[in-house]
Amino acid sequence: MWDDLQPLRDLAAGAPSTAEKIRQTLKAKLGSSDIVPPSLLVELAETRKVQVRDDVATVTAHLADLGGEEGKLRDFVEHARDEVHLDPQAPIRFRPRPETIVDADYPDKTTEVLALSQRLVRIPSVTACPEERLPEVHRAATFIYDYLRNHGVPVRTFDQGPFPAILAHFPGGEKAPVMLCGHFDVVEPEPDDSQFEPKIEGDYLWGRGAADMKTVVSTYLVWMKDTLKKGAPYPPVNLLLVGNEENGELEPMGTPHVLKVLKEDWDYEPSFFIAGERTGEKGTELWGEVCTQNRGVLRFELVAHGTRGHSGLAGGSDLTERLLSAREALRELFAKHLTLKAADGWQSLARFAYIQVGTPGIYNITPDRGSLGVEIRPIPQDDVSKMRADMEALAAERELEFLPSAWEPGVACDAENPYLKALLAGITAAGGDVRIGRKGAGTSARFAPGGQAVVWGQTGIGPHAAGERHFIPSVDPYYRALKAFVRELSET
Repeated sequence: MWDDLQPLRDLAAGAPSTAEKIRQTLKAKLGSSDIVPPSLLVELAETRKVQVRDDVATVTAHLADLGGEEGKLRDFVEHARDEVHLDPQAPIRFRPRPETIVDADYPDKTTEVLALSQRLVRIPSVTACPEERLPEVHRAATFIYDYLRNHGVPVRTFDQGPFPAILAHFPGGEKAPVMLCGHFDVVEPEPDDSQFEPKIEGDYLWGRGAADMKTVVSTYLVWMKDTLKKGAPYPPVNLLLVGNEENGELEPMGTPHVLKVLKEDWDYEPSFFIAGERTGEKGTELWGEVCTQNRGVLRFELVAHGTRGHSGLAGGSDLTERLLSAREALRELFAKHLTLKAADGWQSLARFAYIQVGTPGIYNITPDRGSLGVEIRPIPQDDVSKMRADMEALAAERELEFLPSAWEPGVACDAENPYLKALLAGITAAGGDVRIGRKGAGTSARFAPGGQAVVWGQTGIGPHAAGERHFIPSVDPYYRALKAFVRELSET
């Protein structure tokens, strides 16, 4: 590092410091005057800004050269970069020029994807809990944004709400018919933040978000970078990543909000949607299933209103009794409209998430409000529109409010969708074992226009649990299948 220490060597030999150089410059320009004009101060500030900007670009471009010390400086740079990202007027941008980027050398694609995934796992981008870490969610978005932009991939950010989203595409491919999608937020760690320190043991990458779903996100990023580098013609594929999948994407900018903006701004909606959630559930599969059906998510409250007053004097109905009675009536509606039992396990799920009436520990005041929370995970075969009509009639009859917060039915992709056929052909061409499956957990696929979506990912174990880990051998097959998929698309 002797050459890098040249400024210190010069100082040791008696060269002027930065402050002394500024004083010498001022003296030379001022001559005999002792008045410093504002224009000169501006000139000095601009010169200093250029110097710092160039230094920052050099540092960020050569982080990979630091070997084992890279992580220490990169964490600092990421935090500083994210603060700058939130301030568009900041004069220094923590983003190197693309031509200065020094890429690390990796022996194979799996190693490269894992290195990127570990960087993402270290960012505690937690949602779906009382203490969401929104600054870290934004830092994850900034990290992804910088990775893509630094490699020349065009990126559009969506920050019109509390949660950020990113759309990446190839040049001229904003309206690509195929949309890959994923998320970079995670649930709370279990048992503590040590889960944000990733570790590789044998065939598994351990850490919060490793399986759900930062490794697949990293695979998408590396694939986008590599595909752009190869040059035109580019595949008709773009990538949408959101920061609030775990909490249901109800607030901007979740998938439905981004799709709405794209429809309004560009009159565009994708024809085929691939949600990259894991579909290898056993933890040892090289190839995940292609899930052409996905459960939806229905969430609503039934709210009962009463009169607040002294329990010994006030009359009126018992809100708890009214809600419990409504719960039993809902059970009958579920049995009528939902497939709650099936030999193969492909069935809807319904549960009562909570009931809230009164204040714990307060006995002598009658409550004026009570609520019953309900969540349903319907399969595509169930007609939830008829069920909703019956629910609204039930609520009106019992003088209850029906307040839906999410209403996304299950989806089933058309077997004749040409992009689905290209995907299956690509997996086969990559040497894969094509298995058609159905995804039980709700995913972003439920927002796909016309339900034309599949869930297709890699293999993981224990998402949302203390033992969350990703099956490393499933990374390379997925990457190769993506490459084969776009080859098939070129022939479609």
